[in-house]
Amino acid sequence: DDEYVIKGVAGAILWFLLGEYAKTGRLEFSNKELRLAPQIRLPEFSENLEARLILLRRRLAERNQQVTLDKAGRGRFRLNLGRPVQLVEAEG
Repeated sequence: DDEYVIKGVAGAILWFLLGEYAKTGRLEFSNKELRLAPQIRLPEFSENLEARLILLRRRLAERNQQVTLDKAGRGRFRLNLGRPVQLVEAEG
């Protein structure tokens, strides 16, 4: 709904997940996959990936975005979408 959700690394994670879903329909992802994805641009020392995922989960819950991240096993999580998603890159 044209509403700001989150920026920075957590925003890059969300964009990556939604982009992968749009391309492939996948909903399950691994922490390792995020660490290896160059488009996320994690800092060299990405030991705080879990903290960034927690921040993202909280922000999505606060904003009631109908998008959630749920644990799906050790080092894995599932993207849940409560409504259709359309990705549009902002100019500028």
